[in-house]
Amino acid sequence: MEIPRKIQLTGRSTYIVSLPHEWIQKLDLGKGDSVYITNNSNGTLTFSAKQMKREPKEYKISVNEGRHTVMRNVVSAYVGGASKITLNGKEVSIIAEQVRQLLSGVEIIDENGDEIILKIMDFENVDMDTLIKRQFNVTRSMFSLVADICRGRGNELEISKKEEEVDRLYLLVLRNLVMSQMPQKESLFKVIVAKSMEKVGDHLVDLCKSAEDAGTNEWLAELITRAGDVYIQAFEAFAKNELDSGGFKAAIVKYREIYDKSDSALR
Repeated sequence: MEIPRKIQLTGRSTYIVSLPHEWIQKLDLGKGDSVYITNNSNGTLTFSAKQMKREPKEYKISVNEGRHTVMRNVVSAYVGGASKITLNGKEVSIIAEQVRQLLSGVEIIDENGDEIILKIMDFENVDMDTLIKRQFNVTRSMFSLVADICRGRGNELEISKKEEEVDRLYLLVLRNLVMSQMPQKESLFKVIVAKSMEKVGDHLVDLCKSAEDAGTNEWLAELITRAGDVYIQAFEAFAKNELDSGGFKAAIVKYREIYDKSDSALR
């Protein structure tokens, strides 16, 4: 039976809907008790007095189809919410170890001949904002490391390890998105941000390799440092939902001035 309820607004941005009295009595609920809401893909909401557990998803993947295909299938299963992945085929242990290095929270729980079972830990208590903040912190540190490379010091291996961590976090963001059923508009924007930071990591690794080949270059180090400042301002504006903030715009103008000056010096 459908029971109509009017949406009410409390404060400046909190919407509330009253629950049917009969339902509260039937489940013996009272003030302070928790109810759980599932945001369904068809636009409906499901209310429950108990937290609904997801059905475990298990996948079986052959490793005999070529490394690229196998890794693509494993990543697809991981992002899709797999709780367990069974790998089977020749040299399965090599593929399993590569999967553990690529994906967060994956461990081997059983091994028998040409078959290995991977278990993915539960990330339900890790929200997307926490993962994105971690992505930002890792990529932010990469700017100063690349600048050090340009000044003739630093470690390329450390930068590569950080870039791998950024990639793992991005895939975990996608998995979190699929399993959290976040509203489409909000989730799309956050995925774009996470993907952008993953690309920033890739570009910084490329810059690192170019800087090592080119040798010491102080003006490039300064340019990368300033780019890092703009990056920090951009993330702070995103986190505060203030992309039109004066500080962010000023940082962009300052970086443009330094870039133009450096570009002119090269001509």
